Amino acid sequence: MQVDIKDEYIDVTKNGNTIRISSRHIVYVRDIAMGFDYYFSSVSGDSKMLDFSKPAQHNIVGFDKIPIMFPSFTEPTTSTKQYIDFAKLEAGMTVLDLGAYSGLTSIMFSEVVGKSGRVIAVEADAENIECAVVNINRYRDYSGHDIRLLYGAVWNHRNGVTFSNECNMGSSAVELVGARGSVSMVKTFTLSDIAKMEGLQNVDFIKCDIEGAESVIFEDADFFRLYSPRIMIEVHNVNGVSTAQKCINDLERYGYTITEYAQPGVRHLLLGCVKGRN
Repeated sequence: MQVDIKDEYIDVTKNGNTIRISSRHIVYVRDIAMGFDYYFSSVSGDSKMLDFSKPAQHNIVGFDKIPIMFPSFTEPTTSTKQYIDFAKLEAGMTVLDLGAYSGLTSIMFSEVVGKSGRVIAVEADAENIECAVVNINRYRDYSGHDIRLLYGAVWNHRNGVTFSNECNMGSSAVELVGARGSVSMVKTFTLSDIAKMEGLQNVDFIKCDIEGAESVIFEDADFFRLYSPRIMIEVHNVNGVSTAQKCINDLERYGYTITEYAQPGVRHLLLGCVKGRN
């Protein structure tokens, strides 16, 4: 493994293949190095160089309906397939995609739940959401499926949060990750807010990858009095402490059983959460 740091970009090279990332994403060099094969194998074709240093369109292995525009890193479909398998998704179901990034996961959920189902995607990074809009609109033209995209952060209050816009999958609130990238105030929603705004009769599955905010959003007891979705959470470290135990404590109060799952190619654990016994 070789890492070559330049002013504008960083090249990570393994066995003659290179992934290039922006110098502003230097905090993710370790993730790219550890998950090199995971990311490099996500893109179809025979190129020896994948350029993640700026927004770009890629053809993704495991999803061949349309090319996908990514803000920076690609989004391999392996984790999304884990979500779909765990959720037991079927046509007509309703899904909340919290931390939608490029919108690819939302699109793959929509492929399963169909036109009779609903997918509500939430993304707080201003640069990420630009790509999500492109992809969701392109997918609507291709399939006729509507995906609802909300710009803001899922939180435990409605007061807004100061958000670090990194143009990456790791974007989060300043209070969780510090000031990285451009900083802006974004709107916040609770789970109950989303359900009310969208007039949801049922919620069948929640995918949660929100870079630490999972530690607060499941405090929403009003939501869990009305809905009992399956939930899959990617847990993170906040100030050196894993959010896993807080998520477990919150959800066990509502009668959930929680199981840990590994993600191939990713160091973050997944928590699979089911109301009652799995």
